[in-house]
Amino acid sequence: MLNTISAKQIQREYKKIFERANKQNQPIMVITNNKPVGAIISLKLLDQLNRNLQLEMLEKEALAEYKKGGTINITTPEELRDFFDEIREEV
Repeated sequence: MLNTISAKQIQREYKKIFERANKQNQPIMVITNNKPVGAIISLKLLDQLNRNLQLEMLEKEALAEYKKGGTINITTPEELRDFFDEIREEV
């Protein structure tokens, strides 16, 4: 079940609400006039969301690079070692 609070509750009890969000690690929906207007999430959940977004961006970049033909196939440990050596030289 989704946790909900009113916007007025936030004004009165913001410290407790943030503690609850961090403790439960679940989003808390903020409502005004029985309509959702936002959400409060824990810092841990925010970090997880950011990591997921970063992974999605990397996947999209990798797929775009693949479609352009900008990828290489590495099939042996030796090829992988050579590839890393090339990267080290460039850095």
